[in-house]
Amino acid sequence: MDKLARIIAEALRMREDQITPNIAIHETPTWNSLTHIELIIMIEEAFQVQLQEDDIVAMRSVGAIRNILAKRGALQSK
Repeated sequence: MDKLARIIAEALRMREDQITPNIAIHETPTWNSLTHIELIIMIEEAFQVQLQEDDIVAMRSVGAIRNILAKRGALQSK
């Protein structure tokens, strides 16, 4: 698994093999507002980026997170 999948799995308290682009905030019981903040902090530290408010609000799924990080040059797009 890649670095982002490990971070998301840790924050959402899931197994890495469960992390897919389709996992979304409103469909994942462990992904709530507090977990979202924790996830943002973990991503900023791991990828050395400062996410903007628009980015944070748009991070509603794993796929969206990947796209935002790729646009900011912090992650290779897939």
